[in-house]
Amino acid sequence: MKRKRAKRVTGIVIIVCIILILVLFLIALVLSQRTFRYETSINGIDCSFMSVETAGKKLENDMKNASVSLVFADDKEYQCLANFFEIELSNENALKEILNSQVKEDKESEEYEEVALYTVNEQKVKEYLSSLSVFRESNIRKPENASLELDSDNLLYIKPEVYGNEIDFEEACNFMREALEKGIKTIDFREITNITPKICATDENLISQRDYINSVLSTTINYSLPDGNTYTLDSNTMKDWIYQSEDGSYGIDIDGNLPTFVEGLNEKARYLLTSTDFNATDLGKIQVAFGRKTYAEVDKETEIEKIKEQLGSAKEVNLEPTYYALPDYTNLSTYVELDLTRQNVWMYVDGKCIVNTPCVTGSVSGGYATPVGIYYLTYKTTDTYLDGYNSDGSKYHSHVNFWMPFNGGIGFHDAAWRSNFGGNIYITNGSHGCVNLPYNAAKTIYNNIDSSIPIILYAS
Repeated sequence: MKRKRAKRVTGIVIIVCIILILVLFLIALVLSQRTFRYETSINGIDCSFMSVETAGKKLENDMKNASVSLVFADDKEYQCLANFFEIELSNENALKEILNSQVKEDKESEEYEEVALYTVNEQKVKEYLSSLSVFRESNIRKPENASLELDSDNLLYIKPEVYGNEIDFEEACNFMREALEKGIKTIDFREITNITPKICATDENLISQRDYINSVLSTTINYSLPDGNTYTLDSNTMKDWIYQSEDGSYGIDIDGNLPTFVEGLNEKARYLLTSTDFNATDLGKIQVAFGRKTYAEVDKETEIEKIKEQLGSAKEVNLEPTYYALPDYTNLSTYVELDLTRQNVWMYVDGKCIVNTPCVTGSVSGGYATPVGIYYLTYKTTDTYLDGYNSDGSKYHSHVNFWMPFNGGIGFHDAAWRSNFGGNIYITNGSHGCVNLPYNAAKTIYNNIDSSIPIILYAS
């Protein structure tokens, strides 16, 4: 009997245990459908085994009592209480979605960060931020790029960049409101602050630009001038050639400014030519005055290239100007020659003398002496009249067949009113400055002369 009773008790115990296990399983099953999993964290708050309602209350209370840190540029940080912003839980659906996802996917514990659960009084956010000194206009600083500046030696150095703290107030209000809605307690405004400049002092391009420009500025070019003076190109001049492009890069405009410098060199270095050598007929080499302002001009293109070759060497260089080739009047083959002393005109074409004639030049006693010099034909015409005034004030109106001016109103022409040429006629009975010629001589010269042929007048 005792054995039967014992077996019966054991069976009852087993049945009760099974029932208890089933009840506990059912309870656990129900709880798993209505509460968050173990070690579930929402916005940093432990919500393990809590229902949506319980977790919501905990999350709301925690946020209302939280201390919020506001971090700004320049290591500025402010502390405030979250309850100032009238924070309330308003998005319980987000909690339900988290719970449902755990049930459906049978998820284990998980951390859910920055879940938008709350409403925030936006006006309170603006009120608080407007009280902070970082938003005062006088304290706002835009970032500045590193730049190149001239030092006292006219060389460039890198001026370091300036970090900014510029932040838009409206953007900051929205940024803080959205952060509080997600339960963020440390709000880093540096994420929306204009802090870092685009170009820093360590920028390789900036360093390269500085080094190149300084190599140019460190170059000094001294020109020795004919008058003994010196004309110099150095940093005092070239510092004004530095420019900054729209993209912030620096350069030195050599091509745009060097022609101006060389033009100045030409003004200083060119010199007036007074006379040149000429092989006069039957006289040999003599000196002939130019008769007008004639300069030795600097070969500007050559000088520009010479200077470019030196710029960037960072050395002091001494140069002499190169001049355009001067006209060679000693090896002429085609020209017109007039000796005022001998009162004779010659014309040579390709080395052959085609005219050899006496003439009459300007009256010496009348003050009309023909000036010496080297000239070129201005123009030529036929069958025309020459008008002017005699020394006594009377007018003259003379017809000529061939008119060839080369020095203002002075030129070659035939003179039908003369029967004699040459000798000393010009001293007392000369022309008004022109060169009177026999008809045939004037015609021959007229038919062979052009503006490229030099006309050389001298007094032997």
